[in-house]
Amino acid sequence: MKKIVIILSIILFTYVSCSSDEKPIDILFNAPNGALLINTELGNDNFVITDLESTFSVEVMANDQERGEFFDFIRVYISFKSNTSNGVNSRNEVILQDIPRSEFYIGEFDRPHTLLNYSFQEALDALGLTINDVSLGDQFFIRPDMHLKDERVIGYANRSPNIFSKHCENSPFYYQINVINPIEDALFTGIYSYEVIASSNSGLIGGSGVTTITNGDYANQRRSQVLDFVVAGDFIIPDIYQEEYRFLCTPPFNVVFWGPQENSFGLLNLQDDSVFEADFVIGYDGWVGGDLSDEPITVTYRFSKQ
Repeated sequence: MKKIVIILSIILFTYVSCSSDEKPIDILFNAPNGALLINTELGNDNFVITDLESTFSVEVMANDQERGEFFDFIRVYISFKSNTSNGVNSRNEVILQDIPRSEFYIGEFDRPHTLLNYSFQEALDALGLTINDVSLGDQFFIRPDMHLKDERVIGYANRSPNIFSKHCENSPFYYQINVINPIEDALFTGIYSYEVIASSNSGLIGGSGVTTITNGDYANQRRSQVLDFVVAGDFIIPDIYQEEYRFLCTPPFNVVFWGPQENSFGLLNLQDDSVFEADFVIGYDGWVGGDLSDEPITVTYRFSKQ
């Protein structure tokens, strides 16, 4: 682990440049009435294919310069990405729910809180899908927007790495839900060596090491010092917006996010976890740090059980 961290830290320090690439949501910090929707507790983020009552949940806190009184309502959108039908069953975004300020409750820090909580069946109904349209490894996406009293809308469209960052505001305005079938906790856990076996820029990315993979809080979640991911059928799906490397320059911080590739989801055998491969991208959602002029790098790791 230390070897690849040192290699990638040096590489990415030269790969990105420090700049003041301010986004609208950053500027809102200095505006009279900016607002954020901050994660306070992330619950389960997977749907179980055999359980239509399985749920996605996250508690969020509304924060603004009027102690959470300046927003009017939250509008929640949902979309569906079919990774197993070449996009045939995919669905564009639709409105899932509007949550008025009056339905928030006062919680920690004396700010309004609410729980975004949706069942698998609710997701299907909202998008006009049936269970037959969905397979293991497919994904739903939840996106909440804050509608302010001055008619501005704050959300994913105003995104900035400072806002998304778990080490800063932890306000992603975007959530990934994977369709899974629970596997045994012992699978794909333990001590693994890893190595880079493919990269879109092999001159920049390389290295190997050893890491310990553990279970997350919920079924099929796996955590390590190298990569956090979910086992979804025959897919390894990395978590979105993983922050492996930060660069503290002039504000805003330059952040490099890791996350899933668009159409490649690793290689595994559910009957044998001794070796598996994980595909991911350095520069998820385009956030490669600096002025965002560089291209994200696709990478494949091979993990071998020790």
